[in-house]
Amino acid sequence: MVRLALIACLAISCAFLAPAASAQKAPIQRGTTSADLAQQVADIRQQNAQLNLENDRLEQEIAAANGKIETLQFHLSESRDDMNRLQTDDARIGSAIEAISTENENLAERVKKLESDIEMLIAYIESGEGGAAAADNGGEQQGQGGPGGDADDPVVRSSSAPAGGLGNNPQVPGTLGQLRASDLPGEAGPLFAAAKSKLLNFDFEGAETAFRAFIQKFGDDPQAGEAQYWLAETLYQQDAYAESGKAYTQMIREYPNHARAPDALVKLARSMRYVGDMEKACNALNILPKQYPNASGVTRNLAALERTRAKCDA
Repeated sequence: MVRLALIACLAISCAFLAPAASAQKAPIQRGTTSADLAQQVADIRQQNAQLNLENDRLEQEIAAANGKIETLQFHLSESRDDMNRLQTDDARIGSAIEAISTENENLAERVKKLESDIEMLIAYIESGEGGAAAADNGGEQQGQGGPGGDADDPVVRSSSAPAGGLGNNPQVPGTLGQLRASDLPGEAGPLFAAAKSKLLNFDFEGAETAFRAFIQKFGDDPQAGEAQYWLAETLYQQDAYAESGKAYTQMIREYPNHARAPDALVKLARSMRYVGDMEKACNALNILPKQYPNASGVTRNLAALERTRAKCDA
């Protein structure tokens, strides 16, 4: 009986131990641990940080590209304005040349007539009849026309011209008296051209000196307003924003009807914005539609851009 009981106990023990042994032999399936999850989260965060850095770099490049595009658009608008002015100047010069040609033809006809009258008068005097007539009618001539003769005589008319000659008479259209200083063969034209050349070659300091010299010497010349505008621009290009604002202001005050005055007003606002005086910048932009309601579309667009940058409507 004891033997049978022991055998039964062993059988029962074997029955319970068999599943445990089989469980130990089964392959263990390994799952994702918290350490693995933490590593994955760290990797994702690092990738996200790199993406943010790359995004910031791209945004900076886009901002720089937009700035370059804006600058190129501004220079393009300047070039178009200059081209339009050149075309207008060409048309005006063509009309002036045509008028001068017509005047020259009229003068040539008058000279031919005067030469014919002079030849007739010389022939009349040489024939002896002129001297006799002068002796017989001397008193009458003294009473009517004075010792110089009849006022209707073509020779007397020609001798009544100023002693300096026709070329120096400021009242005669087309003579030197009515030409601009920049059209004369003196130093005004070359000085202005030299200043503009320095500006186009980005020699802003040299251009500033040349434009100042032009304004000082030829302040009454029609080109003086243009020179004042470009003087302000050279100062702006040298980061002298306060000085450029003063130069733009002087240009607007002294040449309010100049073609570039509306542009100068917008650029005055730009200079004031750079020195941090937003009130003056916005005041200048508020004046533009009142003083120059017919400003070009390019100028109005630049003014709208400046209003946004200066936060005039905020």
